[in-house]
Amino acid sequence: MKLNIGKTEKVVFVILILLTMVGVTITNISPNYAHLFWLVMNPVFAIGAIMSGWHRANELNTRKRLVLTQLFHWGSTLVAIIIIYAFFHTGQLQFESIGLMIVLVLALSAFLDGVHVGWHFSVLGILLAIIAVTVSYVEQFIWVIAAIAIIFILLIFYVDKRRKRINQQN
Repeated sequence: MKLNIGKTEKVVFVILILLTMVGVTITNISPNYAHLFWLVMNPVFAIGAIMSGWHRANELNTRKRLVLTQLFHWGSTLVAIIIIYAFFHTGQLQFESIGLMIVLVLALSAFLDGVHVGWHFSVLGILLAIIAVTVSYVEQFIWVIAAIAIIFILLIFYVDKRRKRINQQN
């Protein structure tokens, strides 16, 4: 797995983290509507994953495979999200729980997608998992999550810069 990430991956990573922070804010302000935001994030993550892996897939066949793999991966995630909604409609989950469950499913999907599109997606999955846990345990979670998100962004840039420096020395 390539440890250096390019400009596109960094931009996608930062945008997805910022959108995640928007989702956290919506979850804080209106848990009743947060689940809709997180549902929309599924295709956004899929597009981000395709954009992140696109430049690594040099040939047409490889790019075609990337797109098909990502559509299958994130389509499967969408099926899991639909099942969460089924649990809601049977009365097993509340609105507040739906948002957290969807974030957890997105966390797992992003983490596992790191194998296909780059380690930064695994880091994003870890951040989403931390967000899900933090939201459920910390009353004033928005500031904690904002600090964690900033740390993750700085960490990605630091690790990438360090890897580039090591590669240049070799």
